[in-house]
Amino acid sequence: MSELNKEALIEWLISNKVYIWTTRSKFFPKITEKSTLGVVNKEMVIDPSVTAEMLLSAKEKIKKLKEAWKNVLLVLDKEVFRDDVEDICNSSNTLFLNNKVPSWLFTNFSTFSKSIGAMNSLSKLISSDKFTKLTKKEQLITKRNLAKFELVYKGVTNLRKVPDLVIVVDAEYNTWVIKELEKAKIEYIAIANTDLSRWLSTNNLIVANTNSYESIMYILNYLLK
Repeated sequence: MSELNKEALIEWLISNKVYIWTTRSKFFPKITEKSTLGVVNKEMVIDPSVTAEMLLSAKEKIKKLKEAWKNVLLVLDKEVFRDDVEDICNSSNTLFLNNKVPSWLFTNFSTFSKSIGAMNSLSKLISSDKFTKLTKKEQLITKRNLAKFELVYKGVTNLRKVPDLVIVVDAEYNTWVIKELEKAKIEYIAIANTDLSRWLSTNNLIVANTNSYESIMYILNYLLK
């Protein structure tokens, strides 16, 4: 999948329905009109050739960053994807946030970093001889505290600085994430549907069907593996 050329990628997008969106009523033409072919059976059809170009460009950018040992972070906070996000990211050396993403994440990274540090300290404590000397109640409290941190931060255990690139799935749903990234001047790639209600540069954009589980999974596997 990762070695597909543009023609093969277009066929792959069509076969996996990455190009189909939803009703015309949720279409914002000023934002994504150049990425669509029109309406068929009340469904907006995304131009697969445009999506293919966006995916090829994004994959190349991600590849170069990883080869330079830069941090790439995936943000996808939807319950149905949580286990899949963890599996894909762990197998592709990608950082991830997939549960209760902190609203101050990118504009207050020092606080975010302290939370990661606290989680790592608890993990080390549980693995040490010192933990066995704690009372059963203290051990239980420590494990519970670690579990709370891991719900949010286990995908960024090794994050020591602001990520070099953030991939945001469903830009309309995660508008606040995009705003934070722009405020913090962090590079990002936004995967967005035709319902995107704000302007984004095509250099930062992948227009695709974000309502489909299969569509998102195919895109993530293509970009990260």
